[in-house]
Amino acid sequence: MLAKQSRLAKDKDFKKVFKGGKLFYSRIFVLKILANGLKNNRYGFVISSKVSKKSVERNKLKRQFKEVVKEFDKNLVLGLDLVVIVSPTAKNCAYKLIKSELLRAFSTLKLFKPGK
Repeated sequence: MLAKQSRLAKDKDFKKVFKGGKLFYSRIFVLKILANGLKNNRYGFVISSKVSKKSVERNKLKRQFKEVVKEFDKNLVLGLDLVVIVSPTAKNCAYKLIKSELLRAFSTLKLFKPGK
């Protein structure tokens, strides 16, 4: 589980990222990024009922995305709010694909610390 200070929880924080964030599109998710002016990154995950009507499946996807983000967190530059909006195509994806797509997104956006 992500630490409490690493989570986006308030609606106003999500709205701020949606309004002014930079976009990255993938086959299985959309990533929105905005600088937050803090000394740590905060993450939010949006998985609508369009992905799956079953909350069990949505929660499983959310856990998988959180785990991958947690793995990469220590190597990312600090001071960002990141919101992952999961698309319905992610429903049938394996964990390895989720990990590779997030890695590609972070690399493309140059979010890794120099030398990592």
